[in-house]
Amino acid sequence: MCDVSFLLLTFFILTAKFKPQSVVAVDVPAARSQKTAPENTLVITVNKEGKAFFSLKEKSTRYAMLEKLTEITGDHYPALKQLTTKEKEFFSLTDTWGTPIENIKQVASFDGNQLKKYQETMPGVPSDSLNNQIGDWVTAARYATGGDIQIGIKGDKNSNVEYVKNLIKRLTDKDIHRFILITSLSGGAEEAAPAEKPAQ
Repeated sequence: MCDVSFLLLTFFILTAKFKPQSVVAVDVPAARSQKTAPENTLVITVNKEGKAFFSLKEKSTRYAMLEKLTEITGDHYPALKQLTTKEKEFFSLTDTWGTPIENIKQVASFDGNQLKKYQETMPGVPSDSLNNQIGDWVTAARYATGGDIQIGIKGDKNSNVEYVKNLIKRLTDKDIHRFILITSLSGGAEEAAPAEKPAQ
């Protein structure tokens, strides 16, 4: 009986999937909703300082988004047209991105250790009215997936609400009006519990 117990314990330890550590640490507000975010969600995270980062789970979607962004805005952002296939592949392997487009070539040439160090101080994707790069990324993601993608916004509960309002304004400037607001389940559970709300 003891052997069976140890076999089961070993099986569960080896097959368990641990939640990966988030590149951008945010303390999200709690909510009672028990809905979970769909797999095809582009999550925009706004940290305490108001910096914006985006993440996507699917590698193929990240690659297609980069290709579509190059097609749509390559003339405005020359760095996109200078990317090599290897650098595009590097981008597609990075699930959280927080770099201005003009620096994409430099960051895509980093090795693993350089990227990890850089991610500790990422400047965020610009999201102001004169340089709405986050809106360009989201638009590219929507075109790359034929509109079959959800947009999630995850903000730190201790940050100024104006940061999230500004982000929503930048997205509505790009005619994007539906978002999932990502929260944690009240009671301390780690699962994200989005509440879908149309923009005001």
